[in-house]
Amino acid sequence: MPTDVPLGSVAWLRASVGRFSNGADHARRRSLAVDLLAEVEPEVLRRKAFEAAGDDPRLVVVGVLAGELGLPVVAADVVAAAAAYHPHVTPSAEAEAALGRLVAACGGPTELTAARIGLLIQACEATAGLIGTAVPLVRAGKPPEEAVAEVLRAKPPVSHTRRRVGGEDVLVPLAGTPFGAGPRECPGPAHAIALATGVLAALRVTRG
Repeated sequence: MPTDVPLGSVAWLRASVGRFSNGADHARRRSLAVDLLAEVEPEVLRRKAFEAAGDDPRLVVVGVLAGELGLPVVAADVVAAAAAYHPHVTPSAEAEAALGRLVAACGGPTELTAARIGLLIQACEATAGLIGTAVPLVRAGKPPEEAVAEVLRAKPPVSHTRRRVGGEDVLVPLAGTPFGAGPRECPGPAHAIALATGVLAALRVTRG
């Protein structure tokens, strides 16, 4: 990591998560995320997302996942930090302040903290996007599980991802593989699907 990157800043997070790393750094950092999610049961996420469903699916997704990871974070801080996560975005003062609070809540500026925050941020926008795209299908009568499967097959919320290669941002298409594949596959597809179907099931109940 560059020595001029302030610990706990958005630049620090980008330099410390597996998503924007390569080689041994990527493997080590991704394994942290995998190990964290191994302690979380998708069916519990589904049930708690159903119980917590509200107006903003980002807050529900983040709140439920953070709770199961044992992280005392404010979901709105994750939403603010997520807006500045990608390297091509200039972080706002709001995003930097939010991330500072997240780093403090998640254990200080370590790779494990970065993995924790990275999981919350990646779940935030992508899972909320999956929910939002599936909502019309559920309102039309399709069961949540089928709606999610259809969206992932036909119109996934993340059509490409960004990688940092040689100091440059590279767009990687995800056609046919909505959760990626190989060593960079999303560490929590079952968790994302569980969160989405839980929220959508609640919508279906409230709509009768």
